Amino acid sequence: MEFELLERTENSLRIKIFDADASVMYPVVENLLSDDKVLEVNYSVEHQELDDPVLFIMCKEKYDPREILVDNAEKIKEQFSNVYDDLFGDEE
Repeated sequence: MEFELLERTENSLRIKIFDADASVMYPVVENLLSDDKVLEVNYSVEHQELDDPVLFIMCKEKYDPREILVDNAEKIKEQFSNVYDDLFGDEE
C-alpha cells in the first residue's frame, strides 16, 4: 500500500491511500474515532471504481496527527497479529 500526503497542518492530515477499499478504510476510521485525541475522521472517494480514498484526520491541539495515525496503525496491526494462531493454531 502506498500513501501520498495531500495536506498537512499543525493538527490535521489529508492523505491519499492507494489501492485501499472499504475493508481497509473501515478499521482505520473506527480505530481513529475511538482515540480521544481525535476530533474528526473521515474518508472520501470521488469514484468508487476509479479513485483512491482520501483520509482526513483532525486532532486536538497539542497532538501530532502523524503520530496518532502511526499509533493507530500499530493498534490495527496488533489486533490482527493473532489471526493465524487463533484460527489455525490447533492444526499444527
